[in-house]
Amino acid sequence: MQKLVNYLVILIFLISCHFALGQSLDKYIAEANEHYQSGETGKAAQVMKKAVENFPENSTAYSYLGFYQGTMAGETENFMQAGELIAQSYENLNKAVELDPNNPVARFHRGLMGISVPSFMNKLDEGIADLEFLTELSQKAPEQVPSDLLIFGYDFLAQGYQKKGNQAEAAATWKKIIELAPESDMAHKAKNMISGSASPSPEKEKKPEEKKYTQAELKQLQQKTKQNPNDINLQIKLGKAYIDQAQYEKADDILKNVIQKDSTNVKAYKLLIEAVNGLAGKGYDQTIYEDQSYRTRLVFEIGKLTDKAIALAPDDIALRLNRGITGIMMPFFLGKLDQGIEDLNFVLDSKADQEAKAEATYWLGYAYQKKAITNWIKVITKYPGSDASQYAFQSMRPSVKHFNPADYKKPFVDIDFILGFQDELAPQTVVWIEDKNENFIKTVYVSGFSGYAKEKQVNLPQWSNASDYVDVDGVTGASIDVGHHIYVWDLKDHKGNTVKKGEYVVKIEVAYWPSMEYQMVSVPLTIGSDSKKSVKEEGNLIPYAEVKYYGEDK
Repeated sequence: MQKLVNYLVILIFLISCHFALGQSLDKYIAEANEHYQSGETGKAAQVMKKAVENFPENSTAYSYLGFYQGTMAGETENFMQAGELIAQSYENLNKAVELDPNNPVARFHRGLMGISVPSFMNKLDEGIADLEFLTELSQKAPEQVPSDLLIFGYDFLAQGYQKKGNQAEAAATWKKIIELAPESDMAHKAKNMISGSASPSPEKEKKPEEKKYTQAELKQLQQKTKQNPNDINLQIKLGKAYIDQAQYEKADDILKNVIQKDSTNVKAYKLLIEAVNGLAGKGYDQTIYEDQSYRTRLVFEIGKLTDKAIALAPDDIALRLNRGITGIMMPFFLGKLDQGIEDLNFVLDSKADQEAKAEATYWLGYAYQKKAITNWIKVITKYPGSDASQYAFQSMRPSVKHFNPADYKKPFVDIDFILGFQDELAPQTVVWIEDKNENFIKTVYVSGFSGYAKEKQVNLPQWSNASDYVDVDGVTGASIDVGHHIYVWDLKDHKGNTVKKGEYVVKIEVAYWPSMEYQMVSVPLTIGSDSKKSVKEEGNLIPYAEVKYYGEDK
């Protein structure tokens, strides 16, 4: 995703001015916007992370954080880092919409992300749905949607329709912009787009848009299926309609029923794979507390379904591309990486269109990079005392960034550390505070799986014993990986009270899987009248940790 054009910078500030965002949330947004305008998107994201910490139930705070993380993904040339940033972006954008489904800012940000990310990430339909929701909200409650936000929403919506090959709806949407702001630059752009897209290209005409079912059509199909329970074609259409409306559990049920009746139906397999992918794509949530193997089972299920479908249709490009990507994304011990590479090379050697070949090339690059990391992991785990294992750690270890204390209000504690190892999966990591007597004070950050699974699956035993999960809900976030990480503690305990001056300990615990590598470091901390720093350099997983107290200016 390319960095969004400069007019969005202005729009961000206009949106924040329109809404009453609380006594200080608007200040966070304004500060983040200043960083963004200066080309410092990372700093903008850091500011919004602080905003989320202080406003853990605020939809708009999560929305801006997700937006900046998505923008950072478009700025990096490291596609693995880009993928992680996009995953973090969607985790926060989904949280924003979950907290307030009617928040126009959250719908706008998630909508423009869906329109902007590469098509193979399958976010286009969701992006269009979010922006359609925004335009419908503006008609039902016009006071909730600022006119500037609505105009940009229409512009991205038109781009989404255009990507889907639906020129008629794109043109109708651009006409809305012309009606709303007839003399604006956006209106002139819309006129040019309408005139330039009057005749679809031959390539678009050859590839008509796939039917997408509306909610009303879904209800009609439900009724018809009840009347004709043995009609497999109707059941397949109903399964597709459920997928179009993001009702993946219902799609899963009916499509499995189709396959039980007709085990050779390739179309049913394809749709079922899409439904299971939808279930797996929800990210970590409270479901993990009830069933810690839930997403793992879904991944295995996708692999089995794709194998069966390809056995029926070995030359199907879409299926081979799907299995190639899935094989590469699975952990190495499942043995699907080489099969994934083979499938992607099959796509490249076929008569697939340019989009499919571009996607296959991207994931091949990911696969070969993953092969290198897999071999480094083998060196580290099988030959831990060798020089080669140290070379592997050095190859993974990132450079240290710099922290600017002027960006934060004193007093506070800066917790600065490096994760120096990369496994097949992002590790479970936690940062917390204890007093000198080992009494638990506060969790500053914990990875998503551990935060949601809690005692049902303990990956971080020392934190689990110390915290008893008393404050986990407000600090659980997307999993971090190899790299340099900075967290700021505002000197509040888990009850929200400011701690007294004295001796404390900052603890960082990290656990990797499947290598089972583990490390915990403790860094002493003195909170007093003067600023003080402590550094701990030990081990390879957390090779560097620095903790500094910044006292109030005298």
